[in-house]
Amino acid sequence: MFLRLGFGALCLWWLSSCSGTYHAYASMFKVALSADKDVVLPYDFFAQAKYDYLYVKHGDEPQVALALAYIEQDQLKWVSADNNMLVTRYGRIVRTLGLENDLLHLTNKASDPLHLPLSISTQSSYLRLADWQQGEYGYQVRSTFSVQQGESLQLFGQTLPVVKVIEQMQYENTSNFVRFDNSWQNVFWLEAKSGRVVKASQQLQPGAKPFELVFVSEVVRQFKAAGIAVPAEAL
Repeated sequence: MFLRLGFGALCLWWLSSCSGTYHAYASMFKVALSADKDVVLPYDFFAQAKYDYLYVKHGDEPQVALALAYIEQDQLKWVSADNNMLVTRYGRIVRTLGLENDLLHLTNKASDPLHLPLSISTQSSYLRLADWQQGEYGYQVRSTFSVQQGESLQLFGQTLPVVKVIEQMQYENTSNFVRFDNSWQNVFWLEAKSGRVVKASQQLQPGAKPFELVFVSEVVRQFKAAGIAVPAEAL
């Protein structure tokens, strides 16, 4: 369940921490947001947009569209119309703002195999520590990977060739809370030539509601680069 944060307070937070970043303007927050149905916008909206957008579906909640607020040290900071935030790095969620139990910090981000996505193999691994808002700090998470070539996604009625990367994660600490499973999975779909993440299913910890992400502006760029004509009204 998302918390609703004051727009003014969020702006003050940005102004205090935005040195060296790319700013977006208030118009970007006019993205449609519905409490009872998915937000689905036509291809032409994203093709003509001045800013990048991300579709997010969190568990059973409706799909929303988040706008890219700014970029800082390879981290993309996405904001919804009701002022919640996700921070991603190379397609991975590395911080949240507005959840019941926010992910505050991940260590060792520079060693994330998603930094060199087309080099990921069964030999790849990733170890980091996670800090959580509700009193869980320094949780050690170890990841191993498997790769499926020759996959495809249907987006805006078009076929996009992708590489499917399955990340198997394991908590290596004893939890402060009762959990029945300390392992879980993420899935990343990489555009086959560039390796850019275009879609992801990410669960931030065992038992948490998954995030389904579609990096729609990146999808648009890939179609344009491939010379694929997509109808303006395509959803």
